[in-house]
Amino acid sequence: MDTNKEEFPVKVDDEIYGPISMERLVSDVKSGKLTSKARFWDGEEWVPVSILLEKEDSTVWDDGEWDDDIDSIPQGGPPLPTTSAWEDVNRKGRWVMIYGDHLVIEGGTTNAKDVGRIMEGEPRSGGIPIPKLVNVSFKDSNMGVVIKASSFHKMYEIYSLECCLSKDDSAKFMNELKLANVRIVSN
Repeated sequence: MDTNKEEFPVKVDDEIYGPISMERLVSDVKSGKLTSKARFWDGEEWVPVSILLEKEDSTVWDDGEWDDDIDSIPQGGPPLPTTSAWEDVNRKGRWVMIYGDHLVIEGGTTNAKDVGRIMEGEPRSGGIPIPKLVNVSFKDSNMGVVIKASSFHKMYEIYSLECCLSKDDSAKFMNELKLANVRIVSN
């Protein structure tokens, strides 16, 4: 199917127009006829039309000298540059982080529980905007404190990201969440 011929509803403020073809959307955005406040419906959510103007970075997948820059990749530590990061005690390389206004659980090896989640279509890692957290539960275990962050996916589906922190790290993490007014459930 030709994506330029597909048509999408367009929303500006509270008014909805269209459907309008992708070709015309791109043309109207580039010419300035369509305001940057406009959004189009991609089938799941309202997406800002400004992404239609973003250029692809041609250097990302080039065949350049990747080996020359290997020292700039951070080794041992959180995968994102943040001061609010705690490592999972069960899975080396898995981290829970507060990155901007997102709770991020990332890294580590895949285990059997992850495979089940992947098969069910749930993420095993990723980020949740802090305002969209339903709750974060803390449950003591023999290895530390199991943390489960839950949020909505689409309309009525809930998914959770999980990790296990030491008791000290879980207390620090809980304090960060309290500062952000996140609902915390302790078992």
